[in-house]
Amino acid sequence: MAYLKELKVTFTRKRVDDDLLNKPVESPGQVFALFKDMQDETKEKVVVLHLNPQLEILSYEVAAIGSATATLMEPVEIYRNAMLARASSLIVVHNHPSGHCKPSEADISIAMKLHELVEIHGMPLQDFIIIGDGIYGSFREDGRF
Repeated sequence: MAYLKELKVTFTRKRVDDDLLNKPVESPGQVFALFKDMQDETKEKVVVLHLNPQLEILSYEVAAIGSATATLMEPVEIYRNAMLARASSLIVVHNHPSGHCKPSEADISIAMKLHELVEIHGMPLQDFIIIGDGIYGSFREDGRF
């Protein structure tokens, strides 16, 4: 006898201000307001926001948790559940427990890879945001893409 695997996707909820949801994500500051609690994490974490065509948040997922100084971000992990959520585009949010929001070489490399995968997946990376201690850095605002 063989077994067939059933894929189950479940959702949990995060309590946020009513003012922050059900409207398009128009700035990295809006994303920072939603996920500023990541500044208190002791390990690096990667959160992916799944957006609809109007740039409203459909869902989010914690795609990776690493150590105090690094995390492994694989494009396949970033895009897998975004596709299941039927996202039109995405935003990657990543914290630096050190408190600084300057992107590392690894951050720049993965952000550029994700940005280039638009042609394959048809799902644009709207922004790559790094959260530090009370501050954030945005690849979109910095003109990196």
